[in-house]
Amino acid sequence: MKKRCFFMVILLGLTFSVMAQESKKVNGCGMASTYAEMAFISFKKAYKADSLDDAKSLLKEALGKAKEASAYTIIPGCNCLNAKNYALNAVTFGNKALKSADLDSLKKWTKKAMDMSLDVLTAIPNCK
Repeated sequence: MKKRCFFMVILLGLTFSVMAQESKKVNGCGMASTYAEMAFISFKKAYKADSLDDAKSLLKEALGKAKEASAYTIIPGCNCLNAKNYALNAVTFGNKALKSADLDSLKKWTKKAMDMSLDVLTAIPNCK
């Protein structure tokens, strides 16, 4: 009975140790992922906006979040250059959308920024 309890304690200890190691890997890019997701949501709201002014105010919010995502992709715990490039592309497309003079052009660039934000989320799990 004592051997079984001892074995179970060792097994549980190893399990929690492995889980802690995996948690560190995921959490290293956790903030980048969070900001990329928030950027995507804001870009999507801008894409669905009915007026140019509403869309532009939402775009400014989305751009800030995409910039934050980009910054978090290069911290030592994450260090994900592909995700950084996608986040910077989202910023580039968002800026082009912000400079648009009409709603159709704004939506075209916003859609591209939205896609790049999703690409950040796709790239992060492959980061080392």
